[in-house]
Amino acid sequence: MIYLNNEKVNIKKFPNGESLISSEGLKIKHDEINKMKLKFENDEDITHLIFLKGHLDQLKVKCSLEIAYMPYSRMDRTEGMTVFTLKHVCKLINSLEFEDVSIYEPHSDVCVALLDRVKVINMSKILTEELLQNINKTENLYLVYPDAGAAKRYGKQIEYEKILTASKERDFKTGYIKKLDINGTVESKNFKAIIVDDLCSKGGTFILTGKKLKEMGATEIYLVVTHCEDTIFDGDILKTDLITKVYTTNSILSKEHEKIEVKKVI
Repeated sequence: MIYLNNEKVNIKKFPNGESLISSEGLKIKHDEINKMKLKFENDEDITHLIFLKGHLDQLKVKCSLEIAYMPYSRMDRTEGMTVFTLKHVCKLINSLEFEDVSIYEPHSDVCVALLDRVKVINMSKILTEELLQNINKTENLYLVYPDAGAAKRYGKQIEYEKILTASKERDFKTGYIKKLDINGTVESKNFKAIIVDDLCSKGGTFILTGKKLKEMGATEIYLVVTHCEDTIFDGDILKTDLITKVYTTNSILSKEHEKIEVKKVI
């Protein structure tokens, strides 16, 4: 899905599946930088991005790009015979020569290194700091990082003293987590916890982290993630009372739930 200057670009289809993109109704700015936004839903969005940027180039107008969730972020390396897809997507975006490219909470630093003129929007930090303002910190409140990567990233971004970090042991044959421990101690039981990360799929890691926190005495557990896939509805986060509430954005998510609070970024 593509937006231009906050207006959704409507795309029709020919019978054979080809896209018909009309610039009629689009508010194209000729004297300032146009703002294109991408909410990736499938590979067609990349094709539409190419077509629309080419049209704006013909009109000789400037344009920036804002990406709610960077496509192919998980494929940020070559493993065996798998294609380094992220590298090629970034190369394609660079070739379109946007004035600048903004990304909400990249899954890794690889896409930041591969993109030209890139700006990072640390959305998980923003969501966490907003939540911290709304919770009484005197009630023994801890930030919890579900792995070492999250601890390294958000430990630099968020200034907070009460920190817990999870460490996990994964079975690489099955992909399942065999063991998870919480590193750090709590002052007393009856504490509150905010788990912070960038992405949630079914939420298995967060459920395991939440269970350990409950064993330690947590009374309320919140989850903050910038990107939340619709597959969260297939996991246990929304089916149990373990996680009190999820704070996320609409970068990927397309469904609603009473336990999910969504901040619109697109």
